[in-house]
Amino acid sequence: MMELQPLKAKSILQLIFSLGLGILSPIFTPIPAIPAEEIIISVPDINIKEPIEIKVLSFQIKISVKSLENFTKEGKYTDNFPLNLEAREEDIKELQRLLQKQRKGVYELLKKPFNIDNTIVEAFIEEPVGKEILKRLGKIIQTGDNENGSEAIKESFQLAVADPDGLTIINLLTKFPGDIFIELEEGISLVDDLTKRFVEENGILTELQREAEDLALTEKKRNFNRFPDFRNPGNITWKKQSFNFRNPNRKRSSPVDIYLPNISGNKLIPVVVISHGLGSDINSFVYLAEHLASHGFAVIVPEHIGSNAETLEKIFAGFSRPLDGMAFINRPLDIKYLLDEMEEEIGSDLRWQGKLNFQNVGIIGQSFGGYTALSVAGAPLDLEQLRKDCQSEDLKLILNLSISLQCQATNLVAEITPSLADERIKAVIAINPVSSLIFGTENKGLTEIKVPVMILASTEDFFAPPIPEQIYPFISLTTPEKYLVISEPGTHFSFIQEKEDVSIELPKKLIGPDPNLAYPYLQALSVAFFQVYLQNQSQSLLYLSESYLQYLNQEPFTFSLLKSLTEVDMQRVLDNFYKQVTEK
Repeated sequence: MMELQPLKAKSILQLIFSLGLGILSPIFTPIPAIPAEEIIISVPDINIKEPIEIKVLSFQIKISVKSLENFTKEGKYTDNFPLNLEAREEDIKELQRLLQKQRKGVYELLKKPFNIDNTIVEAFIEEPVGKEILKRLGKIIQTGDNENGSEAIKESFQLAVADPDGLTIINLLTKFPGDIFIELEEGISLVDDLTKRFVEENGILTELQREAEDLALTEKKRNFNRFPDFRNPGNITWKKQSFNFRNPNRKRSSPVDIYLPNISGNKLIPVVVISHGLGSDINSFVYLAEHLASHGFAVIVPEHIGSNAETLEKIFAGFSRPLDGMAFINRPLDIKYLLDEMEEEIGSDLRWQGKLNFQNVGIIGQSFGGYTALSVAGAPLDLEQLRKDCQSEDLKLILNLSISLQCQATNLVAEITPSLADERIKAVIAINPVSSLIFGTENKGLTEIKVPVMILASTEDFFAPPIPEQIYPFISLTTPEKYLVISEPGTHFSFIQEKEDVSIELPKKLIGPDPNLAYPYLQALSVAFFQVYLQNQSQSLLYLSESYLQYLNQEPFTFSLLKSLTEVDMQRVLDNFYKQVTEK
């Protein structure tokens, strides 16, 4: 794979200073000893030959914490930042000029309060993802003895959050136990990883969307105004019933809602199961369940206890331990036992007896539910490989939070892992699924899925990034009927129904554009997909096309669709992207 061009030489000193203080921005987590007196920033050798040849020897910047503290009170530096270095005099002067130029920005940054609930901080730092982020940051922000600073960061963050003045960067610095040593080489490496992923992945997604647009030119032109609009509710009435079902592995029963369409006659009614994601619940896809029911599908929506909204709230409140790896087993088994019980329950109801087709079931899953759907459709877990991958130092957990979730399954014993596939599942829609490691090297497990699959990816998904979690898994699928749908600027939360009463409110930026505007796309695609693959209505294939999505597209969302993608295609996409970068 080609590398991105190096940073321009003129931006190096700005990068040094920005990282020196900006790296302390509170994305990390929180208890004390001797407060820090000095911040030492270790700047590595800089040697860039293109576009301008420049060499700056390694040096250190020493900053008095007391000086910064006084600066936040008085708005001016009380002493200079001494430099311990072997650098050219003009570079030192440039750095001093930057310090003065950015005085106001640093002043605001140091004093800015960050409102973070103490219980959320405590819960986050006990989660594997929190520990891994601390570990990576600890390589950058070290103790004065040049040791990994993760524990010291944790302590200082906990004290700063609990302080009456609240969490600010200066408060964080003064609570740090001992001197702070910032290893800028590791920091630059992290920034490079982040920059490369951002630039490269956005370039890939842009190229894939362009290829989808080109595909539309080869498709038969249709006037979709003349066809039924699957975004609209169907004309079938339905009613909702609530039950409980029991997974024998669980200590208590789980709730389930079923939306039953009122259809007369002897024709079997197709069944669709909806599996919610981590931290969601039985109400997260009501809009979709009602829509499918109005189009003649019996929709079953279980709640996965142990990984639902209630569980997440307890974790953040400190009343529950982090997610157990058994969730990766119990979720697919929830589907199996649910179908068994529903088949028996409905079978004993004279009104519905013999009306629902439990041998031809579709499933929709989002995020962790996307994993659930792929697993129950036939993809086996590869726990041995997962353990190896999760122990690798190469894993950039800070760049892909879903890896931390997948690594929770490493404590499972392969010998007791049952078969999770259910032959009743005949079609799958996986929305923002987490799947990059759990199914083995190069998603080998996904090759065992033989039923039609649609994968939805979102360009702004920071929890399950589209390239590793959806694009490459899509390539691994060998089933002939597969669809990749890319939503821009969709996020991990674009298809989850918003709730008014929530204990943990997400920032609007993470949610993205109004999800209500994204729902109709999923509703239309779901109706068409299941009409084709559960009801054999081949005429609905015309809706599973890039042309149809172009017909639907309107601001703020743009949806694209590809029906095939290979490693060769991806390499060509990368080559085209890098060619454009180098030409610019």
